[in-house]
Amino acid sequence: MLPFRFAAPCPAARYRMSPISTPVGLSLPPDDPSCTITVLAAALDQRDSYTDHHCDRVSRLAHAMGRHCGLDEERLGHLVLAARFHDVGKIGVRDDVLLHPGKLDDPRLSAMRTHPERGARLFLATGRDDARQVAALIRHHHEAWDGSGYPHGLQGEEIPMESRILTIVDGFDAMTSERPYRGPMPAQRAVELLSNERGRLIDPRLFGEFMGLMRQGELPA
Repeated sequence: MLPFRFAAPCPAARYRMSPISTPVGLSLPPDDPSCTITVLAAALDQRDSYTDHHCDRVSRLAHAMGRHCGLDEERLGHLVLAARFHDVGKIGVRDDVLLHPGKLDDPRLSAMRTHPERGARLFLATGRDDARQVAALIRHHHEAWDGSGYPHGLQGEEIPMESRILTIVDGFDAMTSERPYRGPMPAQRAVELLSNERGRLIDPRLFGEFMGLMRQGELPA
């Protein structure tokens, strides 16, 4: 197993993923008066600011990788939203699991593994036109290439490509970001660990695309 736990304002002219991010060029429908995206982001930040900032960074990584892989604008938009809210289901995970400073025991791990389904349900509740597509990507971001993942044990290309992208960039950011109980891992070490998971946790071809993005110096800071 890898040594990490996979762990926006109202609609306007442009979509900003959070106050600390930069715009990625994804427009929101101007007739969406509910501000549900804002509410989800604010709720996640209130629940666990690390997870919120992690999701923001993952959304930028996913945007860069989605463009590198040639996704069209619609699929890229779904990917960015799924990345920004892939961990929103952690809002419903109890404190002794979400904030546990170390390796989770089996009962806590089972509780943590409910967050993809919780997150999918939360995003569906936004009522957005793209809610079903984005929720599916959130639901499957912890599936594994060899079928050993969760929640549904999908395998290989049964897993949506965008979710397979999320698995890679989520893992990379989780390992290279600082937590209260450990410092950030060097990027090269994180890449080595991800490389070891080719064909098991992650799609080997998409890992190659990620490495190409790194070699070109196109990963967001």
